[in-house]
Amino acid sequence: MLLVFQHNESNSRGYLGISLNEQECREHLQGLVKGNLLDREERDDTLAQLRAKINESGFDATDGLMADIQALEDENIQVQNFRVGEAFAEVILEQEFSCRFYWNELRDARNPSGNKTGADLVGFIKVEGQVLFLFGEVKTSSETANRPPQVMTGSDGIERQLRDLYSNRSKRQILISYLKNKVRLFPEGHPFKVDFDSGLRSYYSNPEDYQLIGVLIRDVKLDERDLSLSYGRLRTRILEPIGLKLLALYLPIQQKDWLNIINELTE
Repeated sequence: MLLVFQHNESNSRGYLGISLNEQECREHLQGLVKGNLLDREERDDTLAQLRAKINESGFDATDGLMADIQALEDENIQVQNFRVGEAFAEVILEQEFSCRFYWNELRDARNPSGNKTGADLVGFIKVEGQVLFLFGEVKTSSETANRPPQVMTGSDGIERQLRDLYSNRSKRQILISYLKNKVRLFPEGHPFKVDFDSGLRSYYSNPEDYQLIGVLIRDVKLDERDLSLSYGRLRTRILEPIGLKLLALYLPIQQKDWLNIINELTE
């Protein structure tokens, strides 16, 4: 992983671009990104429960049970590329930027092709020893005619979405309530509960503090203008002490090949 450009105003405000080489990109696609898209932790737990039923004394396994086990064992991924981009963003933020996402939103999906509501990224980040709520948006784009691309500047682009998260307190409250509803499922002392309590304390402190992040996934030649102009506009609208970070992730493998690589059989 290589840092290709960076502009920092503080530890919580600025923008940067990073690139992966082809081997790193393939390893991520076939490893943690695929795991995120599968929600491997939840899938493995469900498989273990269903397989245990087969061995229960007196339990007569139905064809439906065997069919569901077979379906869960099939790890073929069929999603749109923007979903891959969102998963890649979460993986990189967790690996490199002290971010934590405890709840895979696939667990909330009633429609497998449904869109997320509220924000693409809802979690936590540690900044200077302090845990903050993280709210963010992710876009994937191959556009080169405009820098920044329209997914940054359009009516539903990252600039507009981050401004809305900053100005719309009720939207942030819904996202916090979403986390609160999930944290109830975890035992006392779990890192999710610890982070939630810390994030809540920071959010309601004086001054109020939380982190906004926009992530742009690119499969084209790097260009600092992908972020610099957007950040210049946003920094005058999203004011300190609220954190504002933009990240561009440059991948050497084109979008059209992502799913084929994810679904390759590996040893």
